[in-house]
Amino acid sequence: MSEIAKKSLDITANIQNQQVQLSKSDIFGVLQNDRRRCVIEILREQGNQSVRFLSEEIARLESGEDDPKSTVRKSIYVSLLQTHIPKMESLGVINYNRENDFVELLPAARNFEIYMETVPKGDIPWSHFYVGLSALAVVGSVTIYSGLLEFVTSSQWMLFISGLFMVSSLVHMRYVRKL
Repeated sequence: MSEIAKKSLDITANIQNQQVQLSKSDIFGVLQNDRRRCVIEILREQGNQSVRFLSEEIARLESGEDDPKSTVRKSIYVSLLQTHIPKMESLGVINYNRENDFVELLPAARNFEIYMETVPKGDIPWSHFYVGLSALAVVGSVTIYSGLLEFVTSSQWMLFISGLFMVSSLVHMRYVRKL
């Protein structure tokens, strides 16, 4: 590998390993635009993508059509290249490789996760789930300690509730990583 190629790889590795802390103003500045939010979501779900792919996906979402008009796709492509990608790149959220036209999500994008957690229709937020699980633990504990449930020991109840919290936490962790 040539010396130039090694330096290029080192620079890319350094960019990727940087722990960038963004201000709330920067975060909300990125998230206030639908196209920038879409770029983050697409890259999180599907990995590195070309600007062309991003513009086609965003055009589908914005138009609601499977095959949006080429003028719509081109308009989005131009706005991504001229406005959105430079802004996100300057904040260290993405890296745009101009040579192969690929966009990559950088670790700084983790700053957006808490603001982008969406709750699909019919679901409940995780915080509500954990409050409900905690309420179940308290009610069950009071019931067992008062003697109303004689067939369950306090040790069994403790193991059951601990197991529920562990499984719930693992599912939540996996869900958040998919985001």
